[in-house]
Amino acid sequence: MNSNRLVNRISRRDFLKLAGAGAASVALANFLASCAPKSDGGTLNVLVPAAPDPAPPGVGQFSLDAFEQWKKNNGFEVTYEAPPWPQLHDKMAANFASGQYVHDIIYMSGWVPEFADYLIDFSDELPATLIADLPPSSFSTLTWGGKRLGVIFTLSLLTMFYNKEMLDGIGVKEAPKTWDELKGVAKELTGGGKYGWVLNYGAPEGIGGVASYWMCFLQQAGGKLYDDKGQPSFNNAAGVDSLQCMVDLMEFTDPGSLSYVGINDATNVFAAGQAAMMMNWPFMWKPANDPATSKVVGKVNAAVLPAGPAGTASIDGTDAYTITSLSPNPEGARKLIEFYLDAEVQKRQVLDTGWLPIRLSVLNDPEVQAAAPNAAVVLEQAKNPYDSYVTPDYNAVTTAIGVEIQKALAGTQSAADSIKNASDQVIEIVKKRG
Repeated sequence: MNSNRLVNRISRRDFLKLAGAGAASVALANFLASCAPKSDGGTLNVLVPAAPDPAPPGVGQFSLDAFEQWKKNNGFEVTYEAPPWPQLHDKMAANFASGQYVHDIIYMSGWVPEFADYLIDFSDELPATLIADLPPSSFSTLTWGGKRLGVIFTLSLLTMFYNKEMLDGIGVKEAPKTWDELKGVAKELTGGGKYGWVLNYGAPEGIGGVASYWMCFLQQAGGKLYDDKGQPSFNNAAGVDSLQCMVDLMEFTDPGSLSYVGINDATNVFAAGQAAMMMNWPFMWKPANDPATSKVVGKVNAAVLPAGPAGTASIDGTDAYTITSLSPNPEGARKLIEFYLDAEVQKRQVLDTGWLPIRLSVLNDPEVQAAAPNAAVVLEQAKNPYDSYVTPDYNAVTTAIGVEIQKALAGTQSAADSIKNASDQVIEIVKKRG
């Protein structure tokens, strides 16, 4: 989903197809026309991913009339730089290293701690009504050094996707609720060239790499990556048990999972009807139910992730907008971000692109839940832990952990040895962090 996804690796978002803006955008444009008078605001420069990754109006094809009206009312031109996903991290790193102003707003995904020195905290200036409409944990992955350095714009948590027809075929009427049920159902559904489980374990690093999937199981086991002092604290029963659950599933997992580097690789297997269950991101609901890309249309359902000893837990994709410290117009940048988070813009975001909104009122909108039935499931998942453990050295940490996990999943190393080796490496990485 970047340092998290290297060049030539497939993004977790590639399947999305763009649609035109709807009538709600026109209504919003009419509303904006009655707002503040135009002023000469200048130009705002924005760095975001290219569509169909999570792009704002003007890059993504939604709320375009409202976007034009916002620019007119506020006197701003907005210039987008929208490179392909794999180029984002290195581009922003080079721009920050230059010490020169390049962008006002930058999209972030797990990189806030790494680039914290180049970002500003503008959260206290956001409208109170907006803050109250966000999930309580919205700022957890964006907080570093006591500062909230951005705002999430899409609720993107891993949940369970499953083929209800395949489960019905063995007399199972709902998704497995526990690890034991998950392994039992996966076993029954494996055979004849089909598998109970599929996921992309081929990339070790970043959000959407195998280490981040293990973090879901770790939290479900009652574990944490770090203790209250920021020191690695996963070389314990929770760390080993969580990895052992993944190892146990391997007998019923599509063996290609060890080589699949992107979520789309695994989703292709699921959408072809070759695997019954997987973890997946909310945006995949739309392509999984698109006849042009899927053979399981009408058979897909979603559920919260199965619970381990401590309950269910997930991770967050951490898609956020931030404002750079060198921006000459941070107020204008904040106003543009507020537009991106306007309720009607958020509604068009999900209806036209499949990316869920972050605002609770929009997530609970009947039209939204009808178009994206998994929205209610993601809301339920959000009531439980979903820590992604982002740090300035997240890529190095997840690479170290992910490589050791891959050894255990391949059967060349025990879960206990993999966890110990990973812990030893992360301890050294944290020492360098200071």
